[in-house]
Amino acid sequence: MTDYGVRVGNETLAQVSSAETVRPLRDQIVLEPMDWEPSKIIAVAYRGKPLRGKVLAVGPGCYPKRYNGPKGKRSKSWDSKHFVPCEVKVGDIVELGGLEIGGYLHTRFRWGDKDCVMIREADVAGVVQ
Repeated sequence: MTDYGVRVGNETLAQVSSAETVRPLRDQIVLEPMDWEPSKIIAVAYRGKPLRGKVLAVGPGCYPKRYNGPKGKRSKSWDSKHFVPCEVKVGDIVELGGLEIGGYLHTRFRWGDKDCVMIREADVAGVVQ
């Protein structure tokens, strides 16, 4: 296995009681990480960050940013007038990607007895059907 060096993540000591409700804002999504199985034939030990998860809570969506020119030549940004709702629903199983770097560094917290990950809708690589 390749050694990628030290990566500083967003692990927190934040704890939310299991009796509390978590309501994400904008296009934020709360996931419960699931085990990732790369092969049904070969046993592989993966020790990286979450690559798959079950959606526990979803924000309503967002007004995407607009810019006045191409990257490198922008001087102004504003929120679009068009609201884009989140397409991911509570209960969906989603894939996050990032296997080649050991998983992406998302904000993590505890919700009751569950470890949870806070991501954006743009971080979702696919929804498992």
